[in-house]
Amino acid sequence: MAQFNFKSILERFEEIAMASLLAFMTLLTFTQVVLRYVFNSGWVWSLEATTYAFAALVLVGMSYGVRTNSHIAVDLITRRLPPAMRKTVTLAAVAMCLLYCGMMLYGSSIFVDKLAALGNDARDIPVAKWILTLVMPIGFALLSFRFLVVGWQVIKGTGVNR
Repeated sequence: MAQFNFKSILERFEEIAMASLLAFMTLLTFTQVVLRYVFNSGWVWSLEATTYAFAALVLVGMSYGVRTNSHIAVDLITRRLPPAMRKTVTLAAVAMCLLYCGMMLYGSSIFVDKLAALGNDARDIPVAKWILTLVMPIGFALLSFRFLVVGWQVIKGTGVNR
């Protein structure tokens, strides 16, 4: 019997979501170009759909970047610090990132809630706008989780101290 592993499911979700969103954006944009320049036609909703997909890709990609340690790091000074001081600075940076994520999670949740109360649809897509913007709090929740994992790894001494 397969064991439930939240971490691997979350990792697969991020990877599948990013690959699917990128494929969707690429196919939609290619199709739109062909429709526009070959058939002198097109879909009105394609730009808006691509914009929402790109925003979702960025929001999910942020947590993926933290998980894979692929974000740009400015570590000219911190690399020269003694290990204990480097750990303290890293934890302070993680705390600031968590504070930022908390504010964005709070603000985006209020934003989505107000959009749901208004009942607006997207401009060109017949979908409630709050559903399309729900990726904001989800993305910042994922990012918060990743920063919590990084902080825990640094505390345990298993994390990468850049």
